[in-house]
Amino acid sequence: MPSIADFTLPATEFPLGRVFEDRPDATFELDRVVPSGDTVMPYFWVSDAGADMAAITALLTELPELRSAELLVDTGTKGLFRAEWEPEFMGIMAAIAATGVTVLTASGSADGWRFEIRATQLGQLSTFQRHCADSGVNVTLVRISQLTEAGSDTAYDLTPEQREALLLAFERGYYDDKRGVDQTELAAELGISRQAFASRLRRGYRALIGSTVAADSPPSD
Repeated sequence: MPSIADFTLPATEFPLGRVFEDRPDATFELDRVVPSGDTVMPYFWVSDAGADMAAITALLTELPELRSAELLVDTGTKGLFRAEWEPEFMGIMAAIAATGVTVLTASGSADGWRFEIRATQLGQLSTFQRHCADSGVNVTLVRISQLTEAGSDTAYDLTPEQREALLLAFERGYYDDKRGVDQTELAAELGISRQAFASRLRRGYRALIGSTVAADSPPSD
């Protein structure tokens, strides 16, 4: 049965944590982690009300742990970046890529990092912890839980892509009264067209309604 575990990591033991030395009020939110050849390509948001994203970009490009760091979206108060790790400095990212676990959420501040990780196979989390220990990565297991069938990605007949689109739209405020983002911006985060993103939302709505509201409705005469 799939499991979800929360791990913490000291701020200085994750490469991006070096930014806190210059920007102690900055916060990070990893969006996606994509294995790519001998490295991984993470997408992450950086928020720092006291600095423009050009200053953050300059700090990131100076990190020896990164091959590259590109600013994709700049909202004025936060920025979406795409970065590539140097293989010898990947740390916990190497453990994630090597063991095949999935990062559900990850965030960091000067107080430390928190990773919510999903494992779909028996022993996968133990392998992940062992890989971290062997690499000198000081992770601490905070919580572990089993996913019930209703909490899995197949709940409500949603595909993983539909669930990803719906959650992203919710997290970015797409459904708020004062909408803070549009479909074009959300599609750009996923690397797909606006039309494809709109299709995922539409099909996701249909699946949710069909498995909840419509499923609970009495049959018509």
